[in-house]
Amino acid sequence: MDHIAPPAPGTAPPVAHVPKLVDVEVTAIRPEEIEVKLADGRVGVIDRRDLGTTPVPGVGDSLEAAVLLREETKGRVALSHSWARKHRAWERMEAAKESHEPVTGTVKRPVKGGFVVDVDGLRAFLPSSLVDEHHVAPETIVGTDVEVQVVDIDQTADRLVVSRRDQIRRERRHREKEALGSLAPGQRTSGRVVDLLDFGARVDLGGGVYGLVHRSELTWGRVTEVGDVVAVGDQVEVVVIEVQKSKRRIALSMRQVAPDPLEAVTEGSIGEAEITRVVEYGAFARLASGAEGLIHLSELSEQVGVRPEELVVPGDLVQVKVIEIDRSRRRIGLSVTQALLS
Repeated sequence: MDHIAPPAPGTAPPVAHVPKLVDVEVTAIRPEEIEVKLADGRVGVIDRRDLGTTPVPGVGDSLEAAVLLREETKGRVALSHSWARKHRAWERMEAAKESHEPVTGTVKRPVKGGFVVDVDGLRAFLPSSLVDEHHVAPETIVGTDVEVQVVDIDQTADRLVVSRRDQIRRERRHREKEALGSLAPGQRTSGRVVDLLDFGARVDLGGGVYGLVHRSELTWGRVTEVGDVVAVGDQVEVVVIEVQKSKRRIALSMRQVAPDPLEAVTEGSIGEAEITRVVEYGAFARLASGAEGLIHLSELSEQVGVRPEELVVPGDLVQVKVIEIDRSRRRIGLSVTQALLS
């Protein structure tokens, strides 16, 4: 099975013999044979060795057997239970290939290029390339039961090739479909950060489904580097923004888990703020709600000719007044001088 030679040029491929299968009733059990009765009343015989590992039946039990192509012995029909079972197994493999339904087999041993798998009593070949989507050490799979897809079958050549990888992919796609179907915009869920990208963070939502938190959706505040907000391995709460089932894309938001700090800011209010950044034209400060606004140099001090870094440094606490809110552009104007005058 590991390597099947093609027919010689000019010769026709062999044709599989289809056995005649009959139901029989056990009438007697002897040391070397089992005597049975056919439906038409004839007596049949099955060699005890033909049963293999099949438990010995009892008198009165029914069996399925194949009629052997040889003359009757002492007026009794020669039958084979193992051949009938093997023929039925081939039929089940043919049906499984047509329906793409998985079959279960036991990995027996490694061979050149793959593994021998016992599937329903048939010897199947599992190529190494079809074991998994990733490398699998032989010792971890030998002796285990696996679900596989039938990918090639030829009863005449006694060839049966199966794929565990195809079944794993099918199961994964099924889990993805179920997981995608359970997600909807606005839904809150959790996941684990598995990758950091320039434009955001990739999150494993379970079931083989991954979503992306764009850097603009990481936090309500300013993001310089994605790694400043999250790290690989972090468990995060997210809100589903969009689900594209056809493309298996999910857009997520971490910032929408918490209320928008901008909503808590009112124009004209006065309060304490912490300086977060100093720039050429002023300084940025974070309000108590978490929203960040700009204190323009002209609103930092009434002194002329001073630079922002001469007035404040990151970490300083200052009193500010909210003098402008542009909600569409998410910008807040703050003033230290007007807070002092108030």
